[in-house]
Amino acid sequence: MGSEIYYLSSLDSTRFEPVRECRFVRLLTFDSGKTAVEARLSPAVVGQDFNRAGDIETVILSPRHEGSSIDPINEFPCFVFITIPQQHETLQSPIRSDDLDIIGWGELYRTHEDAELHSFG
Repeated sequence: MGSEIYYLSSLDSTRFEPVRECRFVRLLTFDSGKTAVEARLSPAVVGQDFNRAGDIETVILSPRHEGSSIDPINEFPCFVFITIPQQHETLQSPIRSDDLDIIGWGELYRTHEDAELHSFG
């Protein structure tokens, strides 16, 4: 996995509505076989809201819809769950959904402009 860059925004969450650069770091696999991606966000998310001392720069993204793929992304925007590990640790595959807390819903877009406009197409 190279360092693909996409842009994260959200139609469902005011916290994630501002566009963030999203750099894919590594691929993870759920115990169910579903794929997820560890990604670095810029700018970071305020961690206080989630009982974290520091801001949240690393999240785990997984597709929200059946049949959607995040590696490679097969359709834009790609609707994702935005999650963080429950424990402050680095996860190793296979991961379980119980290991993660959903902190938002969002969409990945190809470009910053598409993310700002919530462009479908």
